[in-house]
Amino acid sequence: MTSVRGIGPLPRLLDRMEGPLAAAHLFSEIGLPIDIASEAQRMVPLDTLIRLYEDAARLTGDPLFGLKAGQEMVDDYGLWVEYARRAPTLRACLERASRSIAYHQTGTSLTLSVSGGRARYAYRVSARRPANRLQHLQHTIPALLETFRVFAGEDWKPDWIELDLDYDPRIRAMEKALSVPVRCGQPAMALVFSPALLDRAQKTDAPASKNLGWTELKTMVRDRPPRAFADLVRETIHLDLISGAPQIDGAAQRLGMGPRTVQRRLQDEGCAYRDLVAEVRAERGKMLLASTDLPITEIAFRLGYSDPTHLARAFSQRVGTSPTAYRKARRGTKASSS
Repeated sequence: MTSVRGIGPLPRLLDRMEGPLAAAHLFSEIGLPIDIASEAQRMVPLDTLIRLYEDAARLTGDPLFGLKAGQEMVDDYGLWVEYARRAPTLRACLERASRSIAYHQTGTSLTLSVSGGRARYAYRVSARRPANRLQHLQHTIPALLETFRVFAGEDWKPDWIELDLDYDPRIRAMEKALSVPVRCGQPAMALVFSPALLDRAQKTDAPASKNLGWTELKTMVRDRPPRAFADLVRETIHLDLISGAPQIDGAAQRLGMGPRTVQRRLQDEGCAYRDLVAEVRAERGKMLLASTDLPITEIAFRLGYSDPTHLARAFSQRVGTSPTAYRKARRGTKASSS
């Protein structure tokens, strides 16, 4: 799974290049609700994000679509990147990023190695890897470059970039855009550079050198990708609630397995799919009641209930109060704290 932050400016960029509603049509084709792009705390399967970037590049005919999206989001990957960039040296920064990527996505890693007089900082996708993932790799490069430049200066470039992909004509366009050689067929995507750079301190004009506070760090930990299987299923239910009624077949498809496998793995963790649906409906219901002015009838339909009385009954059983009372209490709490 990966943070929805990884979608970045893709919808806006796609609509700008192909016209209004282009992003909505593409998201629909992939089975991803377009509204999820505005919910940064949510997670999506990594292979879905990879496909989203590849299909956007195919639709626009732009071999650099991923790179252009990445250039618009170099500072938008969340607290884990900010935490890394505030380290005293580049070495400490890369070590922080290697540890904290787990708070952004699972099934990937960042590793630093030094050999043969060269240092490599590698990004690996160890989970299921679609063969076509150049656009996903492209969109990670600008943020990596920006991280290095906090220490090496705004004009810094790596000696070369390595890709764990076979060569295709799009690579040439990428080399030209970055003015950096690209070597294909390597073990991982990596930036290759001089080891002497590792002990470089932050530039004096780098943004904010102070450490993040405990509040920010706790937020980063709280919002980490799910590890338990039941939590993965919860994320698929959130996605399905945005676009329609959640079904176990849909959850299984998003996770790349059969419905019986999903049921069995949930049973192993002492869970049932219908109970998870009830939990997520209550959670999303609380969010909509507290943060929007939507009528309760509309909220009921958005949560997959055919009638607001069904929402009221289920919400009261799960939360201990009615939707109306919950909304009034939350509004009262906000008013007293402001």
